[in-house]
Amino acid sequence: MSGLETAIRHALERSDRASSETRARIYQSARNALEAGLRKQDVHDPEVIAQQRHRLEAIIHSIELEERAALKAAAIVQSPVRIDAARSHDSVPSADLDDAIHMPPERSAGAADSPVVDGGLAGLRPERHEPRHSAEQPAVAPLSGKPGKSGKAAKTLPAPRRRRRGSFLSFVMVVTTLVAAFGTAAWWVQTSGLLKSAAERDTSVANPPLTVQSEDFDGSAGLKTLGSQSGFSGDWVEVFQPADTGEVTAGSRAKADAVSDEGGQRLRITSATADADGSIVIKIPASVLEQISGKTSTVALSVQADAGKQTQFSVECDFSTLGDCGRHRFTVNEEKSDMLFKVTFDRSLAPSAPGQILINSDVTGAGNSLSLFAVRILPGQ
Repeated sequence: MSGLETAIRHALERSDRASSETRARIYQSARNALEAGLRKQDVHDPEVIAQQRHRLEAIIHSIELEERAALKAAAIVQSPVRIDAARSHDSVPSADLDDAIHMPPERSAGAADSPVVDGGLAGLRPERHEPRHSAEQPAVAPLSGKPGKSGKAAKTLPAPRRRRRGSFLSFVMVVTTLVAAFGTAAWWVQTSGLLKSAAERDTSVANPPLTVQSEDFDGSAGLKTLGSQSGFSGDWVEVFQPADTGEVTAGSRAKADAVSDEGGQRLRITSATADADGSIVIKIPASVLEQISGKTSTVALSVQADAGKQTQFSVECDFSTLGDCGRHRFTVNEEKSDMLFKVTFDRSLAPSAPGQILINSDVTGAGNSLSLFAVRILPGQ
């Protein structure tokens, strides 16, 4: 809320802050700016909205207490200033001195030549009463013994004229203040994390790098989230490497390109649609299927999304006479990760034909790409 507080204080500094109506308009402008910022950011949570309104009202209340205290202190200081100024002219008769202290600015000598333009606020500023003392000089002149010259000089001295604030300049200042307040509120909502979820705002622990979701899969397949692995032992069987491009078949709306650069050797998969036409097929040898027959085994895919992006990809399998493994969906970012899931096949009949693993790089159909580094299987015991 520091952005709105700064905007309110700047607006008060550029306006007639002694006026309660002016301060009220500035506070209301801040409220309007907060509401506009919440609407622009699509914040509809009543609890969040109420919390932000409460914080703004607390800031307004604090600022208003400061303004009132400052005005009260100024009023206390002004009273002795006026009395000391009156006592300094000891040559003025007491009745005229009393009139000079209590007379409103517009009734003092020379006021007919200088209209009042400060809205009656001159009484709050003792330094603005100096023209009244110069106008009172004709009453002191007889004591000097030269009434003619002194009176003539007093008549020729015009009272200082106060400048009238241009209405256009005031309008520009108000508009600029409101625009600055609105911009500050929008920037604060954008950068303060107000629109983030509770999990994203929680910085006490790191968010899990991997997420796994099931989608239209057979519950008996035993999908489980195993988490990241520190490495792969010799018990893992590598069923695919990026160099094995001959074992890969792309659908009519999918591409599979072998890439080798500073990021390593990998197969870059791009799916233009979320259905079967956007999938690539990786062949699994029958000898590997024999090792997982009648067991619970683990399948691992080493993958990575494009830099600065995130994608949701799906994995399906057709393991010949063993059956399928359902459909699994994973979310991966630009960090290289190992996605794992378990498969259980109760059949002990060894398949005689190869199987398949089908991968779609983007289940949303947005065409995001996925880099595949390896596919491994850990046969069960």
